[in-house]
Amino acid sequence: MKTLRLFDQDSHLYTFDATVLSAEAGKAPDTLSVVLDSTAFFPEGGGQYPDPGTLAGCPVTDVQEQEGIITHTVSLFHLNGAPHPFEKGSVVAGELDAATRRVRMQNHSGEHIISGIVHRLYGYKNVGFHLGDGDVTLDFDGVLTREQLDAIEDEANAIVAACLPITAYYPSPAELTTLSFRAKLALTEGVRIVRIGTADDPRDLCACCAPHVDNTGEIGLIKLLDFIHYKGGVRIHMLCGSWALADYRRRYTAVASMAAAMSVKQGDVVLGFERLQAEIEDKKKVISTLRSKLETHTVASITPTEGSLCLFDEGLEALEMRRLLNAAAEKCGRLCGVFSGSDEDGYRFVIGRGDPAIDLKPRIKEINTALSARGGGSSEMLQGSCTATRAMIEAFFAEN
Repeated sequence: MKTLRLFDQDSHLYTFDATVLSAEAGKAPDTLSVVLDSTAFFPEGGGQYPDPGTLAGCPVTDVQEQEGIITHTVSLFHLNGAPHPFEKGSVVAGELDAATRRVRMQNHSGEHIISGIVHRLYGYKNVGFHLGDGDVTLDFDGVLTREQLDAIEDEANAIVAACLPITAYYPSPAELTTLSFRAKLALTEGVRIVRIGTADDPRDLCACCAPHVDNTGEIGLIKLLDFIHYKGGVRIHMLCGSWALADYRRRYTAVASMAAAMSVKQGDVVLGFERLQAEIEDKKKVISTLRSKLETHTVASITPTEGSLCLFDEGLEALEMRRLLNAAAEKCGRLCGVFSGSDEDGYRFVIGRGDPAIDLKPRIKEINTALSARGGGSSEMLQGSCTATRAMIEAFFAEN
């Protein structure tokens, strides 16, 4: 007996009563696989997760459909071993997580609007759709530009504002042959059509098994976010309704914080950022000049030695470390090391040689062990990071 799909009749039905047809032990401990005569829970499918909620007060953790039979995985952990209420023939109450159902319908219906516009304007097919937790992706088999996406977004939100009806129905086989609808597969029977607009003026017709809002106004907002070229086409990230509003709030808070930090109006945050970048670049040039002078002074102050040298500077960049190493190595006869960091955070290092006859490569293991380091390199130079203290590092170089 196939399960009666209550969400086909009313997508806004969040509570219902149904009769248990079977209840068997689930795959996971303390779970049951429950089949009802009817359900408002949408099973996983069509790029969408199953509805969350409860049956008889027990959490529903998964919903799957096979050959028209919908199975609910129910968690019994909270019963602590007490008898469960899912005896065959018993009537149980179901309750969906209404907020999750609503926002998923907003996003799925929004996807239909976008896909319909793209297909009508460019002939591209939606070849991939995923409605996750707080993220929606659409894949099309053709490339779109940002300007085209902006125009698509404008038209989509005009459709939202028009509050057009959205109808899900099963046309007869004869009627189906007269319809021009979008579908990923060649379908000929048992096809559920989701229509946006009226029968006389449909804006989109698409084969779909999922619940949808009753009219486009319920969607609230459609926002196309990032996009990338993907498998010869384009992948778009989008958000609708409550998710789009939450995303706007996060972005507003971020922009407001950045504007305040840069002492500019929110509308001028890009200009403020560009000004800040220019200031940073200027300061980098000043720092580079000062670093170069300090490096020259540091090298000039080194007393030449036939032994090893070990130099420390907390804020050196990798290029500066190598440059200082090359200059300092000329003043020693054995190993020369440059370390940047601190005892608390560890050190990055480059190690070279004052004597060209010294081969550093065979000493990698010895140096890594002595300095509690992870590093490697060539016969001429080693580099890496270590957790040894400054005292331990200096002792090693004093002995080598």
